[in-house]
Formats: sequence, structure tokens, C-alpha cells
Amino acid sequence: MTLSTYQFSFTPSGGFSPLVFGSGTPYIVEDVQGLMATSPLRNQDDNRGYADGSYSGRDFYDGRTVTIDMLIIGDSSHNAQYYYRQLQATLAPQITGYYPDPYASTQALGVLGLFQFQLTSTTGVQRMWGRVRSLSAPVDVDFSLGYIAVTAEFYFPDPRYYDDAANVSSTSSVVSVWNNGWASTSPAITIASPLANGAITDSYGNIMTFANVNTSYPLVIDLLQRTITQNGAPARNTLTTMTNWLYIPGNVPSSSPTSWTSTLNNMTVTWRNAYV
Repeated sequence: MTLSTYQFSFTPSGGFSPLVFGSGTPYIVEDVQGLMATSPLRNQDDNRGYADGSYSGRDFYDGRTVTIDMLIIGDSSHNAQYYYRQLQATLAPQITGYYPDPYASTQALGVLGLFQFQLTSTTGVQRMWGRVRSLSAPVDVDFSLGYIAVTAEFYFPDPRYYDDAANVSSTSSVVSVWNNGWASTSPAITIASPLANGAITDSYGNIMTFANVNTSYPLVIDLLQRTITQNGAPARNTLTTMTNWLYIPGNVPSSSPTSWTSTLNNMTVTWRNAYV
């Protein structure tokens, strides 16, 4: 989607059209909280490490909560109440949600919505997958006069945000991958004509070994959802051993890419630069 600077868009699951709000729309964004800072840390003993400070413990980031304050006003086409109803329909709260299938042409109900935004022309359009947690609007004198103050709260289980444009390295047993962002990113791998046995390795020593793969269907490995499928059916049982789920660390520039190698046959790797 093409957005202008300081515009936001949300597309819920189920075939709804995206709603654009922010600059140049009837939805004036007045404040955004939780989008550009790191998400909160999960509370756990590991944060404390050793009492003497020799080991500081590992940090685990929790899901990202983004709160957007908007003011809805009318224009020559419709009044503010009309635009508020459109906002309510698109930003209906969703209790639960799971990640969309990146290979499906249409998404089922219940998947996370697509949130896109552009804060500057330098960074361009970026995206996250999440759901609307709440929508509130006080009914006061200003409401009746056509100035509707709205607060929308979004929840994103993955605290990272990504470039909207995807990177693709395709159709080779050795592919170059990079990540111009500063957070690790989780690609999706497609092997169109897999061999029965083989492995995928990266240059950091991680390896995923597969056996008894059905050679009649493409092997699809989604490292964000951590799913392995063939012909739309689970094929996790083909993964026999691994040292770690493969990923691309942050700060791997496209000018100095790293390599992934497949002995399962040629693969296509799709990913986005990630930030946190």
C-alpha cells in the first residue's frame, strides 16, 4: 500500500478494505504511543541474572501495545458521525488472532490484521500484524458538534516492525540474505521440488535437517510462525533435528550479505528488514 508521511492503515481479516487515517484524512492523528520505543520486558527471574552481577540475565520483549488518539471531523462529503461509523466497522475489537498464512491468496477470519504506517519518507511504509484491543470515544458536547475524539488500542504479539517491501532471494541451493534493520528477522522458505532428505544451514552454524519429505509437493517453512507445511497440511514431522530455528540477525547490510545453503534442492527465501 502507498501511504503519505504520517499516515496509518489497518486492514482487518475477512476481506475488509483497509482504512487509512492520519494526514489528509478525516481522522486527524493527535498522538501515538508505543510505536517507536521498545516494547516492555516480560517479568521473569532471568532478568536478574546472578546476584553478584556477573551475569545480567536475558531480556525477553513482550508484545507491543500501540495507542492512537484521533480527532474525527466532517467534510463536504460526510459528517463526523459517518466517518466514526466507518472507523468502528474497521477497528472492531478482536479478542484473539493468529498470524496470517503468507502464501494464501485470501485469509480466513480470525487472523491478525495488517497495520501499515509511514512516519517519514526516508523510512517509507512499514508494517506489523496485530489486532484491535479497544476503541473508545467520549460522548460530550463536542461529539454532538461533529468533533469526535477517539482512542484506538492495538496489540501486536510480535514487537518487531518491518519494512513493507519484502526481500526475495530465489531459486538456488545457495542464497544471499541480509537485514538492513537492527532486529532479527524470520524469513519464509519455499522449496518447490524438495528432495526426500537434506538440510538447510546458515553461516552462523545453525542447521535444520529434514527426512522423508514428500517430493510431490513444495515444502514451505515459515520461520515467523514456525510452521512447516506441504500442500496446506502440517509437515513438521519431516524436521528431524535442528540446532536452532534459522533467522537473519540484525545489522546484516545488503552490501555484505550472508549465505544460506540447502541440500534439499533449490529454495526461495522471502523476508523483510526488521526493527524493534
